[in-house]
Amino acid sequence: MKDGSAEERREQGGKSKILVTRAARVVHPAVDAIARNLAEIDRISIVRISPGFLRASSETTGGVSGKPVTTPGHPTAIGVSLILDPDLQEVQFYEITSAVRGYGGRMVDAVLRDLPGGWTGVVLMDWSSGFWERMEGRHGNLVIM
Repeated sequence: MKDGSAEERREQGGKSKILVTRAARVVHPAVDAIARNLAEIDRISIVRISPGFLRASSETTGGVSGKPVTTPGHPTAIGVSLILDPDLQEVQFYEITSAVRGYGGRMVDAVLRDLPGGWTGVVLMDWSSGFWERMEGRHGNLVIM
């Protein structure tokens, strides 16, 4: 890779879907659960874990170190970016996009369903016109700031 950071590939259902950067050698169990849950979503093709951050998507930017596409409003991608803070026991939803109806909810469920007690999902900015309010109704461990 260009940046010299080797990645470990973890198998998920016969396909390498979860990539862990060398800098993130030790993966917190809550982060591992989130990654595995996201990898189980049929359209997600890659989950990339780096220190304090996780991206999952149906598409990558391409090239040698293709990053998962999570840009809101992307015309074809399904993806999510998360800021991870095990010390605060918090997962912040940084970006989310879903070109296919229903996959936004599936990704939120995958992130929140297996969080340990005391952990919280956080949405700092909500420009969704109701999506996050619906998700807050489904998940007691989600907070909209």
